[in-house]
Formats: sequence, structure tokens, C-alpha cells
Amino acid sequence: MRFCSAYTIGFALFFTLGFNACADKIIPSSQVKDLQTLPQDALFYLPTDSKSKRNDKALGTLKKDYLQKHFSPWHQKPNPKKNEVFWILPSLQNLATNKAKNKSYGEDLQEINPKIAQELIDSMNLSSYPNQNQKAIITTTTAVRAAPTNKPLFNKPNGYPFDRWQNSLIFANTPVLVTHTSKDGQWVHIQSSFVYGWVESTHLATLTSQQVKEIESYTQYISPSLDKIPLYNSQNHFVSQARIGQIFPIYGTQRKQFVGVAVYVRLPGGEAKREQVFLPIEATKSFPQATDSKAIAEIINTMMGDTYGWGGFLASRDCSAFVRDIFTNFALHLPRNSKAQVYYGNNQVDLSTLNRKQKESYIIANATPYQTILWLQGHIMLYIGEYQGKAIVAHSAWSATTGRGYENMLGGVVITTLYVGDEHNSLFAKSELLIDKVKAMSNISQLATKITTQKDSQ
Repeated sequence: MRFCSAYTIGFALFFTLGFNACADKIIPSSQVKDLQTLPQDALFYLPTDSKSKRNDKALGTLKKDYLQKHFSPWHQKPNPKKNEVFWILPSLQNLATNKAKNKSYGEDLQEINPKIAQELIDSMNLSSYPNQNQKAIITTTTAVRAAPTNKPLFNKPNGYPFDRWQNSLIFANTPVLVTHTSKDGQWVHIQSSFVYGWVESTHLATLTSQQVKEIESYTQYISPSLDKIPLYNSQNHFVSQARIGQIFPIYGTQRKQFVGVAVYVRLPGGEAKREQVFLPIEATKSFPQATDSKAIAEIINTMMGDTYGWGGFLASRDCSAFVRDIFTNFALHLPRNSKAQVYYGNNQVDLSTLNRKQKESYIIANATPYQTILWLQGHIMLYIGEYQGKAIVAHSAWSATTGRGYENMLGGVVITTLYVGDEHNSLFAKSELLIDKVKAMSNISQLATKITTQKDSQ
């Protein structure tokens, strides 16, 4: 199974599950059984009792907790642990000295020259870390890179789209702390609330202490209910896109049928400037929303069919970004990588010792539809209910390799069973399926209850 998500700080290992090096037959998504027989509509699987009561006090507590985490980089110092900050360094050093156990390939599908790795190490200017300690804000939705380059590194010539130097995607308007600058100044290393890494220096802007206070003083927020909404300023010039998983502070004079919000743009000298942009009211929701199955299903449907993006590759979502962006709407600030997500609430249930039948029966009996995540090494899925006796999940995935070299393409956000691709298994050529690899599950609604209980008792 090639269901993979990019890891954040401290995790140098990446997993491509069940990869079959001899895969010789690509099954297009139009021929994958699950995708043709299961309704690709998250609303279809809603339980009849999916309504939940709005608790304004709890929502206020969750909002406060989310914003505290969101703005946390501005209240931190640069992490002094170089091995955590530059976790990619050992692999770069091995590549530079020809000690890497596996080959690495570039965009030309040729082996990467060790000289390139050494040049990257030199450009990182590590002896002076940290050479910055500057509060800043992302002004262009951009890639967070493990190394200061836009060039890819693949583990094999046909390794697309798994660029191992791609770490994450970070949205415009995200608070960050700039901790370091590359030798040439093209790249800066940032700490955000969910990921560390290199971003292009022209994709963020520095803030004054007054601007930091200004941004933290906003009280009303909205979140987009559609993905990739174009944002225009008062002169009707395009500024950016609003994405599912972003939050925007309400600001300025409001227009009929539009809501005005604050964004920050980069001036020629690198400083930040506030601008007002407008979103259609019908394409927004108040932040945070009350957590209920229908609201989550509607958000899933806005992303249904979106292409898969390892670590935010080409501004698309991988499995953990898909989950993270869903629950942002409900003021739940989840970690970046899949394993951290399932363990985050300390309420995970170990499923690794169960057989197929036991595991699926337990999930159906105990998981909360639309609010329970299922984890296997390198992949995360959202359980959305039971259909025809099978557990149904929504997830962003690249492919499922089964049988004798059959790669069942999923390619993005899909709804499947835990047996996806099984039609290409056989008696003499079997591969493990999702159901076999699921190791744990966690109920996100319990995390919300835990946060509100802890905050209210403080």
C-alpha cells in the first residue's frame, strides 16, 4: 500500500507501504472496484442521529486553545537542538560522502551527484545557527522544504510524487518564527505551530511588535467552507486563495454578501502590510464550527477527488493534511504527521493484535463515524461509518499495491473500504490490505472534550 504522509521535525524516516518494486500493471482509478461501487459522497454515509447540540462555552474554550497554539511560534525561542531542527542533515551527509545505503534520484531521473548534497549542506550555514530570531507571517501559501532547494529527491527513478525533500505545505497568514537564513538569503528556516523547515524568503514578511499585538487582538474569525476561493482586495486585485483548513480574522468595512478579512502581504523590503480581502459569505463558516457529522461530511465533500500531494506537493494534501485541515474548522489543532495525530489525545486504542474480522468488528462497534481516525504506519484515515457490513473510510491516498504487481491508483481524496484493491489479490499472489495494517484508532471528539475539561478547570 503506498499511502504516505510527510513527517515533521524529528522524523527523518518516510514510509511507502507495501511497495512492490516489480509493479508492472497500473490500474487506473476508474477501474478500482471500491471507487466504482461506493458512493463518493460523504453525506451518503451519515447516521440518522448525526445532529449535535451547540455548546458556545465549549466552542469558546476550543477557540482559545487553538489560537494559543496557532500563535505559539511568536512566543518561542529558536530550538537549540540542531539534530531536531535539521533532521535531514544525516541523509544529506551520507549522500555527499557516498555512504547512503539507497540511491537517490533527481528531477532528471538520474542519480543525484554527491556534489549537490554537499552544496546544500554548505548553503545551510549551520555553524551560525540560529542567526535569526524574528517574528514573521507567511504571505504566500508555500512549500516547507527539508532542504533549502526546490529540486526533488526520489528514492527510485519512478518515485513520483514522493519527493523526500518536500516536508509540508504552509498556508498564507500562518504565524512563524524565522530562526535561520541560508548563506545566499534565498531561504529561511522557520518554526511554526506544526512544522519546522525551509521556506523561500520571499514567501513571508517580518512583523513589528505592534503588528504582532494587532494580529493577536482579533476576536472574530471565519473559515472557508469551499477550497481554493480566490481572494481580491478593495481594488479587485487578486491577492491569494482561501483554503479549507485556514482561518481568517474579520476586519474592516463589510460588504453586502461578502465578508472582509485581514491578510498580510509582503512589501519590497520584506516588511508586512495588512490588506483587506473579501470572501463570499455563502462560502464561509464562523470559526469554530460545532462538531457534528454533517458538518464534517460537507467539508470532506469539498475536497473529494482532490489530487494526492505528498507533504503538500503541488499544493495538494496528503493523508495527514487532509485530516488536519478538516478538524481545524472545529478548533482542533492536530499535529502534522499521522502517527502523532493518532497518539495526540492519549486515547488511542491498540488494534494491532486483532485479526481482520475482529478488527473490523471492533471498529464498527466502537468508532464514532466522522470523528474517529484509523492509523497504520505512514497513513491516517477518517472512519465515516459502516456500509454493507464494511467499515468505510475517507482518506487522501496515492495507490494500493496488491497481487502480483498491481498498483491500484487512488490518486487523492477518496472513500473506500479497508479492503481496497483486494480484487487484484489471488490465492498465489497476495498482498496485505489496509485492514491488515491498521494498528490503532483515536476518537477526535474525546480530544475536544479533554481540552475543554482541562481548560475550564484551570
